[in-house]
This record gives sequence, structure tokens and C-alpha cells, in this order.
Amino acid sequence: MSVPVAVKLKTQGERDLISKLAKEDNDNMNIPTHAILKGDEIVGGMNLCEVPMVLCWHHSKKVTAKDSLILNALQESMLSQIGVQQSYIACNSHSPYFEHMHRFGHKPVWATNLFFKDLKKIGGI
Repeated sequence: MSVPVAVKLKTQGERDLISKLAKEDNDNMNIPTHAILKGDEIVGGMNLCEVPMVLCWHHSKKVTAKDSLILNALQESMLSQIGVQQSYIACNSHSPYFEHMHRFGHKPVWATNLFFKDLKKIGGI
């Protein structure tokens, strides 16, 4: 019995295949960087730190809609300046901005929850 291993993807065709297989399994794997293999079979994929995740907080009473548009353009400009061509952005479902994400060019990935883990605490460090 083989154990799963991660293999770096090298071509757009490989990335497209992982995305396709995830969708066929009723899941989503946008912009994969690695295939998960068990033996010769693809059993998963992952994106390891290749696409930036934008997390931001705008005060619900002190930041206007216009301010949010300016800040969105600012973060996109900052990402572009360092060569980033794609990014994820988290948006709370209760945010007034949530209903407008499509209009501003954002595509939903999938309904999910985002979790955080402080890796410094692994192994007692």
C-alpha cells in the first residue's frame, strides 16, 4: 500500500488536470501547485503559498463604500507592483461588500470556512 506524496506541477496542462479532477469529485482546486499521488494515481492537489491571500478589515461604521473601493484598488495595485497576477480575497458573508464581489471582478471559489493555525506552536517551539 502506497502513502500519499506531493509532486510539484510543471505545466499548465498538469494544473488544469488537477482542477478538472477536483471538480469531478464535487470539490474545487483553483491554481494547484502540487498533485497528491498514491502510487501512480492522482488523489488530490494543493496550492502551497503560490497565490496570495488578501485578508483585510474595514471598520463597518468608519469606512465608506467609496473608501472600500479605493482600498480595493490600492491592494490590487500593490499586488500588481510585485508581479502578482492572481489572488484570493476573503470576504465575510455579512459584509456589505459581499453582494458586490462579482461586480468588482471577484469569482467565488466555493462555500467554505477559512481556518488559521500558528505553526510556531507545532512541536513545542
